Amino acid sequence: MTREATHPGAEFKMAAAGPACSLVISGLFYLLWLLTRNTIEPIAIMVQWLAFINLALAVFNLIPGFPLDGGRVFRSILWRVTGNYKRSTRIATQVGRGVGYLFIGGGILIIFLHPFGLDWFSGLWLAFIGWFLENAASASYRQAQWRDALQGFTAATVMTSDCPVVPSNITINHLVQGYVLLSGHSFFLVADEGRLGGALTLHNIKSVPQQNWDVTQVREIMTPVEKLKVAHPDQDALSILEQMGENNISQMPVVSEGRVIGLITRDDLIRFLRTRSELRM
Repeated sequence: MTREATHPGAEFKMAAAGPACSLVISGLFYLLWLLTRNTIEPIAIMVQWLAFINLALAVFNLIPGFPLDGGRVFRSILWRVTGNYKRSTRIATQVGRGVGYLFIGGGILIIFLHPFGLDWFSGLWLAFIGWFLENAASASYRQAQWRDALQGFTAATVMTSDCPVVPSNITINHLVQGYVLLSGHSFFLVADEGRLGGALTLHNIKSVPQQNWDVTQVREIMTPVEKLKVAHPDQDALSILEQMGENNISQMPVVSEGRVIGLITRDDLIRFLRTRSELRM
């Protein structure tokens, strides 16, 4: 889920869908086990385990440890009751971290005391799950704070105008010698007379054998603009961050009337947020 829900009802439905599906699948495997337990034993054993695994997955996801589905269900309920998204997120995160610490503490006790016949590996595994929950809760809360801090800002606010731009008619050898080695950049926008034509990375360059660098032009290996995700100057920064997450990209050119005016990177956004944090804004 790359976008945050806009109201508690939507979050409740999205968060509850995962555990509900696991429960339904578990129930179907259980019915299949009932039909096969006295006839086809190997299949019966397999579907019995699948029913148990899906049930365990549903129960685990319902733990009120944000950002697990159970934690998001818990936050949606708090959000509905309090009407305050920030406060609900903070409380859900604290509960999630508390659950993580409980798992870590329980794991340590199992390692040293071996209750119920459990061995040290079971304790180590439980502690690892707790460590994962605590870190996930902290990271999710930090991301929620970042999203909140970006509200009200546009691409024009957070972009950098000093972005590496190269013409489309130069050769790869010219690009490497005159731009890559001198600037150290690994990402370039390709534009002719200001109009964006595409983008280029080191991956594009390495796809061409070095003996062909003198005869291969940038336009032949660039990713064309039609395949790029681009931002507009008045687009809000939060939606850009969400687009980056959805498409697993780290850079987005900012384009106005077909002309490139800047570039937004994940590093730019993080640096912008850190600056605001240091200034306590």
